Amino acid sequence: MAMQNSSPIPPRSLAEWSKLITGEIQHEFKNYVLQLRIYQIRKDIEHGRTTVERSVDSLYELCMKYQLAVAQDCKEIFKVW
Repeated sequence: MAMQNSSPIPPRSLAEWSKLITGEIQHEFKNYVLQLRIYQIRKDIEHGRTTVERSVDSLYELCMKYQLAVAQDCKEIFKVW
């Protein structure tokens, strides 16, 4: 049984965070800043400037800071948590 969304942002431990960064999950973003951040993260990983783990931390922190702005994208990407 899946948990209901108790927070607007899914837990950091979910695999979807990494899959979003690596491109395994494709998503058409509602929030342009989030879309740009994912794009930049992918470029940084590609050029060896960061790791997926550090990128997940960075993305999660961004989403926590702007919960209301990214809530719709999180609902579509993660479904339930």
